Amino acid sequence: MFNPDERQRPRLAVFKFASCDGCQLSILNLEEDLLALGRILDIAYFPEASSDMRPGPYDIALVEGSITTAEDAHRILAVRQQTKVLITIGACATAGGIQALRNWADVESFKREVYPSPEYIQSLGTSTPISEHVHVDFELWGCPIDKGQLLRVITDLVAGV
Repeated sequence: MFNPDERQRPRLAVFKFASCDGCQLSILNLEEDLLALGRILDIAYFPEASSDMRPGPYDIALVEGSITTAEDAHRILAVRQQTKVLITIGACATAGGIQALRNWADVESFKREVYPSPEYIQSLGTSTPISEHVHVDFELWGCPIDKGQLLRVITDLVAGV
């Protein structure tokens, strides 16, 4: 998929939407394998791991979380536009996550019950997976994702398999 003759390493970005961060923590828990990925990839954008956040374009984007706000819906479009390969990671990104329970309830009633000033809460009526908004190249299911699957997908992409 990526030209092995290129002098630059493929650029990786990790984006978060509505989620618990568990899948991003799975990436950080790769430990030695994360260091190896850092040798074959340029980890250009990963706010959970570094304050060095460089703008796109990116070769690979890992996306955690579901779309729950209008801002999220606009932001995922921008992520897709600047990414060659978009991979959703985890149950939130692939299926809407636990926050999708609200899809069968009255969200406005929840907001009135939970928040002292519900008028400040700007959310969509549903929580939706990333694939309902943009084209997704690969999905890694789980809560959290399987680290072995993540490594396999990334190494295969970099190797051109």
